[in-house]
Amino acid sequence: MKRDNITIYDLAREAGVSPATVSRVLNNSARVRQDKRDRVMELVEKYQFVPNAVAQGLSTQNMRTIGVLLSDVRNPFYSTLYVGIETAAISSGYNVVLCDALNDPDIEYQHLEMLGSKNVDVFLLLGGGADDLRPRAEYKQLVERVIQKTPVIFASGHHKFDACRLMMNDVPGIEALMAYLFGLGHEKFAIVGGRPTVAPTHSKLDTISGILARNSLPQEDGWVIETPRYEVDDGYQAGKKLFKRPRKTLPTAIIGINEMIALGVMRAAEEAGLRVPEDVSIAGFDNTFLSKICTPSLTCVGCMYDIYGEKLMEMVKKLVQNPAYRETAMVPCGLTVRRSCGQAAR
Repeated sequence: MKRDNITIYDLAREAGVSPATVSRVLNNSARVRQDKRDRVMELVEKYQFVPNAVAQGLSTQNMRTIGVLLSDVRNPFYSTLYVGIETAAISSGYNVVLCDALNDPDIEYQHLEMLGSKNVDVFLLLGGGADDLRPRAEYKQLVERVIQKTPVIFASGHHKFDACRLMMNDVPGIEALMAYLFGLGHEKFAIVGGRPTVAPTHSKLDTISGILARNSLPQEDGWVIETPRYEVDDGYQAGKKLFKRPRKTLPTAIIGINEMIALGVMRAAEEAGLRVPEDVSIAGFDNTFLSKICTPSLTCVGCMYDIYGEKLMEMVKKLVQNPAYRETAMVPCGLTVRRSCGQAAR
């Protein structure tokens, strides 16, 4: 075996013991027979093995767990964010339990009902009811019940729950995006996707509207185009309706409320005979792998998901030490310029 690839499972197999026994030896637990301890330590020395945080946490007394309830893991935004969270958690010796609501409030409520009975140190609530500007009474009751037993971290900050919050701050990224589009000569915009009753959507619309007003660029009625969901097909259907308008009335720049909406708009633009970015520029939010692989690649606002995971773990560790700890923190979002935006069409 190569020394760089050795894991505690390799040590356990060669020593003829369980991984948990290896973990107890590494943690210097007294609950290991001397002969087993000697076999493990002989292999540790042989391979110059350095345990990572997970190996040291395999002892049930040391391993802690984070529960993550998110809206829909099929959405690349949530799956990418979850990977950032799980990566940071593993490096800190934590397990992660994923609860996927599948974008269904009933399933979300079922998860909330179960969360209080799970042996989890901290819960993180991402999307779904946590993003509703006016959450339903049932959701509020369930969350309050969970908070009474287990510390909770929210990814939204508009509500009044007594909990920590770790949010993505879109404002720096939106400011950078709008400055970039202004520099390309764009003055007429459309924002496509989502519902203003959802906090992140409302925040994005409010920020963009404020920037346009500050630059004396009032938009015509209908410059915000809502969609029932946040899927590619929602963007496609909204784009099809938009591009039926006379060309001279079309916006020169379209911003999708997430990258899936933006990709749907790009598809509708192609079907309408419009070139991106020559005839219309398109940008979006989230900045996952989708923005890199589409054609043309998508200019996007998004956060560094690994930084979010690291900040989350800092907050989790404080809550584990002191469940009464309260903090509101922000992870700034930035702009990644790609090929989907160009000079405003004249």
